[in-house]
Amino acid sequence: MKNKNLISLSVAFAFLALSITGILLYIKQKAHAVEMTHTIFGLLFVGFAIFHIINNWASIVGYSKSRKSGSYQKEFIIAGISFIVILVAAATELLEPVAEAGRFLAPKRPPRAEMLSFTEVKTNENLEGQSLRILIEKSKEAELPVMAIWVEDSAHNFVKNLYVPGQEAHMPESEEEAREGHFDMTPFSATTLPTWAAKATDKTPLTETETPKDNFVLKTKVTLGKDFYVMAEVKSKDKNEVYSAHMNSKTGQLGSESGNLIKSGIVVVE
Repeated sequence: MKNKNLISLSVAFAFLALSITGILLYIKQKAHAVEMTHTIFGLLFVGFAIFHIINNWASIVGYSKSRKSGSYQKEFIIAGISFIVILVAAATELLEPVAEAGRFLAPKRPPRAEMLSFTEVKTNENLEGQSLRILIEKSKEAELPVMAIWVEDSAHNFVKNLYVPGQEAHMPESEEEAREGHFDMTPFSATTLPTWAAKATDKTPLTETETPKDNFVLKTKVTLGKDFYVMAEVKSKDKNEVYSAHMNSKTGQLGSESGNLIKSGIVVVE
C-alpha cells in the first residue's frame, strides 16, 4: 500500500465531505449534525493536507520558485496576494454580503413564537375588594417608562390608585453604565404624569421602586361596582400617553387613540 496514494485519496474524500456540509451551512442549514460533521472533516482535512504537503514538498517548491533563477514564480505571487486580500476582506467583514447570500437559498421557516416574560408587581394587598390583574406589554419605543395606573367610576371620577412608582429611572451620562443596566434614580414627581396628577386626590407612591423597564403584570385590589374604568398614563422621553379600559365585563383592553408606548394592556377581574 502506497502512503502517497492513501493520503491523496483521503484528502479527496475529506474535501467532498467539507464541500457538502459547507454548502448546507452556506444556505443556513445549521443542524448540529451538519456542524459537527463539517468540524470533524475539517480537522481531518488539515491533518491529511499536512501529510500531503510533506509528501509533495519538492513539487510545491517547484511551483513556487524557478529552478534556474531561484526567483518566485508569478503563480506563487498571484496566489499569495489573492490569499492575503481575501483573508483581510473576510476578517474586516467586507465579504459579508457574499457570505450571507446563502440566506436567499435557505428554505423559509415559520417565525418563532416570541417568548414574553412579565415582572410581577403587587399593590393594595391589604385592601378588601375585587382582585384585578393587569398585564402591561410595552413597545420598543417605551424607554425607561414612568407609569401610573388608577381607577375611575362610570362618571370618570377618580376613585383609587392601583400603581404609582416611588422612583424614576434616567439614562446615565456614561454609555457603559447604561449598557450594564445602571441608571440614575430620582424620587417620583407627580408633574411627570400631568393627566394623572390633575385627577388623583392621593399622590402617594404605592411602590418604593421605579416602573419596570420591561413588561410587567400588576396584581392589585379595588372596591367598585360592575361599571368602571381602569386608566393608565405612561411617559417615555418627551411623550405622554393616556390609556383607558371600560370595565363593564370581566376583561378589558387598555386602549388609546394614538398611543404606541403600550403594545398591549389587558385588565382581568378575578
